[in-house]
Amino acid sequence: MRRNTKYLGTLVALAGCSAAAAWWPQFRGPQSSGVAADGDLPVHFGPQSNLVWSVEVPPGHSSPCIWQDLVFITGLEQNKFATFCFHRADGRQLWRAEVVLDRVEKGTGGSAAPTPVTDGSRVYVYSGAFGLLCYDFGGREIWRKPMPTPVTQHGTGASPVLAGQTLLVSRDQDVDSHLLAVDARNGRTLWRVERAEFRRGFSTPLPWPLEKPELAILPGTLRMLAYELRDGSVRWSVSGLPNEMVSSPIAGEGLIFTAGWTPGAGTSRLPKFDDLLAQGDANKDGQLTREELPAGTAKRDFNYVDADKDGFLTRAEWEPIKAIYEKSENALLAVRPGGKGDITETHVAWKQTRGLPYVPTPLCYQGRLYLVKNGGLVSCFDAQTGRVHFLEERLGALGDYYASPVAAGGKILFISQPGLAVVIKAGDSLEVLARNPLGEKTMATPAVIGTRLYLRTLSRLYCFGTP
Repeated sequence: MRRNTKYLGTLVALAGCSAAAAWWPQFRGPQSSGVAADGDLPVHFGPQSNLVWSVEVPPGHSSPCIWQDLVFITGLEQNKFATFCFHRADGRQLWRAEVVLDRVEKGTGGSAAPTPVTDGSRVYVYSGAFGLLCYDFGGREIWRKPMPTPVTQHGTGASPVLAGQTLLVSRDQDVDSHLLAVDARNGRTLWRVERAEFRRGFSTPLPWPLEKPELAILPGTLRMLAYELRDGSVRWSVSGLPNEMVSSPIAGEGLIFTAGWTPGAGTSRLPKFDDLLAQGDANKDGQLTREELPAGTAKRDFNYVDADKDGFLTRAEWEPIKAIYEKSENALLAVRPGGKGDITETHVAWKQTRGLPYVPTPLCYQGRLYLVKNGGLVSCFDAQTGRVHFLEERLGALGDYYASPVAAGGKILFISQPGLAVVIKAGDSLEVLARNPLGEKTMATPAVIGTRLYLRTLSRLYCFGTP
């Protein structure tokens, strides 16, 4: 094993839709863009096609994090949260480090969904069931920062990101939501900002260096906020989002994009709590169990409303959620950064309400914005104006979508959860180049370095590439 002591350079300007040539140091690669500017996606690939190497890996949805010859992922082995380092050329495991978890998060995200992030000298990993860990490139633990397990139904989804020497971690949950800034050198807390009005969320923060002081952008319940990196104070906010955010914000063409969709946003309404008590509170204790609720939205969303997960709904839990539901909107917002305070009326460049993804983050590439929604319906808009190029056209790959799209070499890759990888040609109309079966479920976002595609399925980590 050897150590790499080069550091990731400073962030390049995020003015365009393509990122500068770089390694793939975090979730969605350079500047969280999903774009390998100097790369080239293979068109045809699979377990039996254009395979460079593959290795078996444990369960987990974290994406490959790549720096020079090293590939990092995390996984869950029973009650152990493990970090793996593989050699990029041949898939050899170079080292493995682990911590024992007191509990394992349940739900879709689980305890090994956040993607590692590296500064070129160290790798930082995060599990909601443990907290933060920092390793050097030889696998030696530098520091650890244990944290309470978030209170949420689906596990942890947000990945840590670096802004200089500041490590940002979003911990939106059903109680005690907050954004945490940590000194990457030693794990010391720099600041913590409470997000009391925000419920569970799974968005990864976006560092935004083009405003001074520099910002961190994070959407959540109903709003997207811009925090000053130096102290966590709020610079500006934009309203018009759903009650729960899953996809992450991105930057391109001088705009910041955020897309949110949840079932029933804008249509679901909760009844008055007193009406429910009158109907179902048989023992007159002033609270309700799931069994005491009539069929409908209240019963369906019981776990969301029950913030402390004690099995009872109280008025204190009900009233804030009722108010949130009444304001919830499914939308894609294109925001001009700048200004102070609430900039909703002055800085939203354009808005779209169709073609919205539930989990995948949008992709801004070659002046266009691409979205994919469940069912394999892809949409494309002009990034600057919002003009529709095509809307909800079929990829020919059914199922839910968790992996975010990535782009390189004039091509874009979408992957369905059932494991069909669809490559399209970037452009104003939909042109499918290939549909590649992967053979098993896939939820992790892939990485691209040069002509190599690094892709994680349910049980394997693959490297694909053409000769």
